[in-house]
Amino acid sequence: MTWQQHDTATSHYIPSSDESKLRLHVRAHADEPSRPPVLFVHGATYASRLYDVPHPGASWLKATTMAGYAAYALDIRGYGKSGVPGLVDKAKPYARATDAIKDIADAVNWLCVRHNRDKIGLVGGSWGSITAAMFSSGALKSKIAALVLYAPIFGATNQGWLSFLSDPSDPNQFNPAFKGARPVCETSTRARWDAEIPPGKNWRNESVFQALVQSSLGDDPQAALRDPPAFLAPNGTLLDLWEAFNGRPLFDPSRITCPTLLIRGGADTTSTRSDALALFDVLAAPVKRYVELANGAHFASAERLGPQVFRTANAFLEDQFWM
Repeated sequence: MTWQQHDTATSHYIPSSDESKLRLHVRAHADEPSRPPVLFVHGATYASRLYDVPHPGASWLKATTMAGYAAYALDIRGYGKSGVPGLVDKAKPYARATDAIKDIADAVNWLCVRHNRDKIGLVGGSWGSITAAMFSSGALKSKIAALVLYAPIFGATNQGWLSFLSDPSDPNQFNPAFKGARPVCETSTRARWDAEIPPGKNWRNESVFQALVQSSLGDDPQAALRDPPAFLAPNGTLLDLWEAFNGRPLFDPSRITCPTLLIRGGADTTSTRSDALALFDVLAAPVKRYVELANGAHFASAERLGPQVFRTANAFLEDQFWM
């Protein structure tokens, strides 16, 4: 079967309260209003597709519905099907975390109305852990019943990332070559992912990898026109990561008071153990857990380890979130 045959999500489009012409795409499974809702927020590169890989057993959203929830994944502005024209022509990195939390607010408010509830569950991964944490420590924090931060990033120096993000002529400055957005292709994705998998280890299923890449390319109507085929990812996230990896956190964990789970793959070099534990120590949440899964990289949720990630998150939600 092709990935298209496994692409069974419902798409919702909600108006942005911040940009008049922007409609935000929300991917959904089992979205009956009677179910308690959980919203997923993606990271820097792959949009909501990362949580709904169209391959048997690889969809975190579908696994969440099996636990009794309505599962939704938001495409932040400029990502996935929340398209923004002219991204490559923008002079500055597009879609900072301060923009993303406005999109999250729109989605959270929409879900509260749709499901007639005061609170929802929130899952944020990688850069999405930053934006989800910002939202959960902000003015609308009371709307979050439980928070899951997958591959969490807080505020520790990360030299590997800084070497990529820095201005080659001045390592103390962000690289000005990163304009509005960047192309993401299969080759670049494979190289980044493989860098965290030890030689000879079979952590990833190639058909799952292809389903993720090809479906993501399919969400960008201009992807096939690029050589090689590539979708666009906004660069605002890179400027946010630049700040975090320079030891300048974008959120205050002492303001997060809802039950919180941190979960990461043990081989993840973006979300490091030291950074995640530093975040864990200063979280104000009265209920908090840290889970590290061995033999997993930054994209552990799309690896053979994926079902363990799903079960861990669902077990935490079940303990902390009303059914």
